[in-house]
Amino acid sequence: MCGIAGGTAVAPEVLRTMLTRVAHRGPDGDGTWQEGGVGLAHARLAIIDPSPDGRQPMLSPDGRFVITYNGELYNYRALRAELEALGERFATQSDTEVLLRLLAREGEAALPKLVGMFALALWDRANETLLLARDRLGIKPLVWGEVPGGIAFASELRALEAHPGIDLTLDGEALSQYLACLYVPAPLTMRKGIRKLPPGHFLRLRRGVLEGPAPWWRPRVPGDRSLSLDEAVEEVLPLLRRAVRDHLVSDVPVGCFLSGGIDSSVVAALVAETGPPRTFTMTFAEPAYDERDAAAVVANHVRSWHTELPASPEVDLALLLDRFGEPFGNPTAFLVADLARKAREHVTVALVGDGGDEVFGGYPRYDGGLLAQKWRRLPRPLRRAAAAASRFIPESRAGRHSLRRAREFLVAADRPDAEMYASWVEYFTPEEREEMLSTTAESPIAARYRVASSPHPLDAMQETDLATFLPGNILAYGDAMSMARALELRLPLLDHRLVEAVGRFPPVMRQRKRLLRAVARRLLPAEIVDRPKRGFNAPIGLWLEGPLKPLAETHLRPERLERLGIAWAPVKRLLSERGRDHSVKLWGLIVLSAWADR
Repeated sequence: MCGIAGGTAVAPEVLRTMLTRVAHRGPDGDGTWQEGGVGLAHARLAIIDPSPDGRQPMLSPDGRFVITYNGELYNYRALRAELEALGERFATQSDTEVLLRLLAREGEAALPKLVGMFALALWDRANETLLLARDRLGIKPLVWGEVPGGIAFASELRALEAHPGIDLTLDGEALSQYLACLYVPAPLTMRKGIRKLPPGHFLRLRRGVLEGPAPWWRPRVPGDRSLSLDEAVEEVLPLLRRAVRDHLVSDVPVGCFLSGGIDSSVVAALVAETGPPRTFTMTFAEPAYDERDAAAVVANHVRSWHTELPASPEVDLALLLDRFGEPFGNPTAFLVADLARKAREHVTVALVGDGGDEVFGGYPRYDGGLLAQKWRRLPRPLRRAAAAASRFIPESRAGRHSLRRAREFLVAADRPDAEMYASWVEYFTPEEREEMLSTTAESPIAARYRVASSPHPLDAMQETDLATFLPGNILAYGDAMSMARALELRLPLLDHRLVEAVGRFPPVMRQRKRLLRAVARRLLPAEIVDRPKRGFNAPIGLWLEGPLKPLAETHLRPERLERLGIAWAPVKRLLSERGRDHSVKLWGLIVLSAWADR
């Protein structure tokens, strides 16, 4: 796992500055390659073949191709064997050399053969062609921008901002989408001159002509197979075992993050089949957020070496903003930063259960989307009365979300599916954003929902999340905050072979994680399998009234937000409204204000 940077029009001193700004991602070494205006840089976190042989940028034996690459290929040994059968001979044991040789032979046509997470840049010196590519689900980040004379790229925004040719003007559309999602969805960033390469896309600059970005893979949830639950379990359990086994390949210490929820518990149980794992659980003083007891049950069951790591209500906003390079409003991010910092004292790699909800259908909003189909059959006067009465439903800041979800359901269930789903996933509504920014606000989530490949509501919701919420939110904070501590996170539940297989199972098997729970019954105690979903969230409402109150008092002021063109009146209403939990919205505004300061 590493940090990369470079471009086709980058001076040596600029390349060094870019490398310095991704150095935290790779403390085990760095390197640059420069030829004329073309430069590639690499900061290395050594995981596979940590010897000097694996350093980057790496040149092909004939010197034609140069690669800088961030990620892990879990099938590199199989790919190596295939290449050796074709006559290739290897000088190292690294997955980088395998990737380099494969891309040199096949170009972007090789991408579907890769199993793993990656962001890469390959320079073809003979054809003067730069290829950029990103993994299917967006586990590893890559941003790029056009500059005079070519393009530049990097793992993180701040590195790309070091290029003098990048337009750093604030992107108004990105600001609106940030207020909707509390992250900036790809391909936008808060800078007009910087774009995120979307997951599963590649981009090519050939002799100065830009081609793409273009997709080489898309998330699809067709739900088009018919089989029994037992048949599905027999099919998916070997896929899970293979994914976990592949993700354990490492030459450095590996552990597991364990919440006590079903996703991370299944991962830990499968790791334990290879030997006792190291497990880490974050604990909270607030009971509604604490899962230490459930995690301890799992740890005891799988006989792990278990460590509890207390959460700290301290936020390093400078770290948050430096690593994202733009505002990022999900408060879980600073929990992951805290957890990664403490776990890094013990391991260099950690397996996590992220992606289980998106793949196996675990979010409560999925139940809401299916219930809405039945709700719309009730008499319209009854539905209207219920929606009107919903404003009297109170909300809790102590981690109990059922009342809030009930109110949100009643307000939106009559809307078209795309708008209904967007209202549950987005934060500031289109009406709020229009009032705050004085511009018409489109819904990025609704737009993605409308192009889903399946008409079934559950399929469409999961496909939307795989393309938006997962890479833009969950995977973004997982990568940024773990790599800030030089800890590599691995996500076996997002092995694309598993994702594609589960997406074809009928929707009924994915509702409420029916399939994953059936698998878990073979691996875990019943008390864990049957636990209600809780989620890994920060008690931000309680902390904003306590240890984080000074941050709110500093940043939630009219002059702070109006400098970004945000009207104060709607924010003032959020602060004064009783019976509603607006804490996450307010945290998103605090982060936005702090980003403007920097």
